[in-house]
Amino acid sequence: MLSLRQIVQSEKSRLHLAIALGATASLLMIWQCWLLATLCDLALHQQPIPSSLLLHILVLWLLRPLLLAAKDLLGLSASQNICTSVRHQLLQLISQAGPLRQRIASDGDLSTRLLEQVDALDPYISRYYPQLYLVVLCPLFISVAVATQSLLAALLLLATAPLIPLFMILLGKKAAQASQQQVQALGLLGGRFLEFLRGAATIRQLQAEPQVLNRLNNASEEYRKRTMSVLSKAFLSGAVLELFASLAIALVALYLGLGLLGELPWAKAEIPVSYQPALFILLMAPEFYAPLRQLGSDYHAKAQAEAAFASLAPIWTLPLCRGGDSPAPTEAVCIEFQQFSLQGSEHRTALLTDIQAKVLPAQRIALTGPSGAGKTSVLESLLGFQQPAQGQIKIGDQKLTDLNLAQWRQQLLYLSQQSQWLSGSLRSNLLVAKPSATEAELKLVLQQALCADFVFALPAGLDTVLAESGIGLSGGQLQRLALARALLKQSWCWLLDEPASMLPKEQQQHYFQQLEQLSRGKTLLLATHQLQQLDWLDQVWLIVQGQIVAKGTVTEIQAHPLYQASYAQESQ
Repeated sequence: MLSLRQIVQSEKSRLHLAIALGATASLLMIWQCWLLATLCDLALHQQPIPSSLLLHILVLWLLRPLLLAAKDLLGLSASQNICTSVRHQLLQLISQAGPLRQRIASDGDLSTRLLEQVDALDPYISRYYPQLYLVVLCPLFISVAVATQSLLAALLLLATAPLIPLFMILLGKKAAQASQQQVQALGLLGGRFLEFLRGAATIRQLQAEPQVLNRLNNASEEYRKRTMSVLSKAFLSGAVLELFASLAIALVALYLGLGLLGELPWAKAEIPVSYQPALFILLMAPEFYAPLRQLGSDYHAKAQAEAAFASLAPIWTLPLCRGGDSPAPTEAVCIEFQQFSLQGSEHRTALLTDIQAKVLPAQRIALTGPSGAGKTSVLESLLGFQQPAQGQIKIGDQKLTDLNLAQWRQQLLYLSQQSQWLSGSLRSNLLVAKPSATEAELKLVLQQALCADFVFALPAGLDTVLAESGIGLSGGQLQRLALARALLKQSWCWLLDEPASMLPKEQQQHYFQQLEQLSRGKTLLLATHQLQQLDWLDQVWLIVQGQIVAKGTVTEIQAHPLYQASYAQESQ
């Protein structure tokens, strides 16, 4: 899995240039402090001030901010490039994951992560990463310059410097924990908000707006409290860092002041550091601690970025199947599972274990068993989204992992339990499967899928506008429309996952009768809980806990004790 430091490497040349500009600005600051100390010393002794000295101070006064501005711009540019690249990579992974993305989070939560959490990486890249180097280089330059004037003052600076990072780490851990909780709360809030938007039409029909608004208000109030908790910890740690930096500067100033007055206990009536070097050191003391204080402030950006990156980590670790270059078969071939196993999320749960089965060309098979047994996983494994834990699937004489997966998926007719619908007309949603489909083809598939009666009864017919996720039609109507859309594809292999689960019982018989006629000559795998009206199937696989425990006809499987037990459990 990638780390934050690894993703930064793609823009390391730009970031290293930013670090070099910051270090150069630090050297110019040392020079500027020396010239200012010289100017004050000349003024104190009422000596003439050369115009070249004033010119040098003016040039440095203008040049240093320009270098720092260029450093910040380079950091921002690198951050934008990296965030854009990361977002594109994550979008590509999610698109390749297909249904696997639902194992990570809802679409609303994933959208929030891609928008909010990727942007949360910006402060780490643009500020914290360069500051990690500058916090070493800048104090090192200053301590060397101070040591040339007073070794004791340099030792005081170096001795007090570790206090700031120490307290930064101690206080930063609390802020990091709060940031992690904040990321989780934001993802949940984003997912909930998107689900409410998708169901806005239904909410209005049920007149449930007050309840929904109340839940949103409660969730946003909880998020506000979490935000204020994170900010309070950040402000507290920032105040502590400023306190220790001020005390350290005061200690150096006390040494230099007592030295100029000749009141040091170990050097009575002596001036160990004269006025000009003392002023030079005092001018640089705040700059010595400035990179450390800045790192302390940016440490909270690091904590936030780590929390955000942790929320993106599950996407990076998706066990995707990349496929190969072999052309996919365009005609029915044998499909064989050979000791095939699939692992669940984070390799903790076995979805399928040692599946050994063969599907002959044009054979129609039902997958049945209790909820969570692995029926959907068998269908999804044929889509080639997930890399198998062991074993393989043979498509004809080729491994599924060797096929061009994009071409292979074009040969499949796949209906999930909940099909995806876009905000737009019925026509535009149907044409997703075949943009070149004619009006006659649309009418034909609507009739075949038993949709023509209610579609053409609508006032606008095929031009009726659907809300996102198909809101506006019943679940059974959407399932029949999903079949109509799928029929526009010329596929030899059909994968159907509970295609009639939302239809009333009286309509399911007519649906399966129609499905029997439409699927003749096709290779069909049908995941279903019940086997009524399915006597026309060639074979049934009974799946329990990710394993095929029995194969046989519909009658044989219905008489199986494990099927009867699971069917009784589902009926309760």
